Amino acid sequence: MCEETGIKNGTPENQMKGIAFKASLATAYPDSRLVVTKETLTVEGMIKIVYDLLKEKLNIAKITFTSGVNAASEEYNTKNDIHRCPLCGISLDKNNSCLKCGDKK
Repeated sequence: MCEETGIKNGTPENQMKGIAFKASLATAYPDSRLVVTKETLTVEGMIKIVYDLLKEKLNIAKITFTSGVNAASEEYNTKNDIHRCPLCGISLDKNNSCLKCGDKK
């Protein structure tokens, strides 16, 4: 299909190409600039896909996606004990303050 429609390899001006990958919820075909997903691409679906792709590589505590007026967050159990801001999820500094929003624990 990609060859028939002319999207395989894109235009000569488009040199950006991601890596090929196959995961349980998404498969990337970089030659066609295409990612096929098993989730609907809502903010909730994008969180599931990103977590599935990165859970073995990163110690993810929280993922938040926004799109226009739509927003979703999901929190995960982490592998270590890091004190995190309850508002934005980033780690607190040595004074138990959030460097992003200024909240104090």
